[in-house]
Amino acid sequence: MAIDAHAAQPAPWRKRLAAVFSGQVIRKSIIAAVLVGSLLILLNQGDLLFSGQITGRVIIKSLITPLIPFCVTMLGAFLNSGSSTRPEDLRPGWAAVRRSLIIAAIVGSVIIVVNQGDLIISGNISPLTRFKIGITPCVPFCVSLYGAYLAYRNALASQPPA
Repeated sequence: MAIDAHAAQPAPWRKRLAAVFSGQVIRKSIIAAVLVGSLLILLNQGDLLFSGQITGRVIIKSLITPLIPFCVTMLGAFLNSGSSTRPEDLRPGWAAVRRSLIIAAIVGSVIIVVNQGDLIISGNISPLTRFKIGITPCVPFCVSLYGAYLAYRNALASQPPA
């Protein structure tokens, strides 16, 4: 009875998930979520929080906001944790930048709709709102690129010493 070599190996996506859901990557993603989430809250809800215009909607947006950098960091790490056996091949390069730009366009658009959508629809766009809309996609780009870097560092750390 022959043993199938593929049956003994976990699926490539399972190996990638195992690498991404390691303790080190999750800890760094949580740190990114707290730091970047706080920055996003200050950017998008800070004026309302400091002026005392705290509503249930502002609280919900503020509680959900840190989930975005956490998920984007994990996504960046997953997309950059390819099936290569050499950590050097996982070093973030132009492919990681391209993926981060795509993630920034998609996730940045979602963040803009969630935080500024009512102002866009009403046509009440102030210069501050334009600034917020312009800078918002930069955050998922940086966080996604950071996730790619985390995947690379995790691959280096799991490599046996030479």
